[in-house]
Amino acid sequence: MSGLEDLLPPEAYSAWVPVLGGVLLLAVAGWYAFVLLSTRRARPTEAGSVSPDGRARFAADVDAALESYRRGEEDLRGLHLELARIMREFASERIGRDVRSWTAGDIAGYDPTARLGDLLRLWEEPSFARRSDAEAVTAAERAREVIRQW
Repeated sequence: MSGLEDLLPPEAYSAWVPVLGGVLLLAVAGWYAFVLLSTRRARPTEAGSVSPDGRARFAADVDAALESYRRGEEDLRGLHLELARIMREFASERIGRDVRSWTAGDIAGYDPTARLGDLLRLWEEPSFARRSDAEAVTAAERAREVIRQW
């Protein structure tokens, strides 16, 4: 005798085991979906408005930064850093949240034209490069344009 006759046939799972497994998988997937959706940052449907006085104040800040550059108090890098700071303050007022630590892409998500995000991305090179071919007057004019139109 080889002993094969003494082996018992395998037992089948009860019907509740795969059903319970499927329910647990659905519960885990539902939990992940709940956590991901409930912890996302809420985005307003449209940005707030900036008063004409506020726009004039930001435009004056841009002009002051450009004049500081022209007087030699700031170099091209410093001018672009200052313009980026002014535009982030403008975006903070426009969006209604502090955006100083946001990336240019995050800010562009709130701007339907994405011009401010593009402008901040464009200024990254002259803000952090040792040498740049950026133009100060063009940068200031583009900043004024975004302030006027967004």
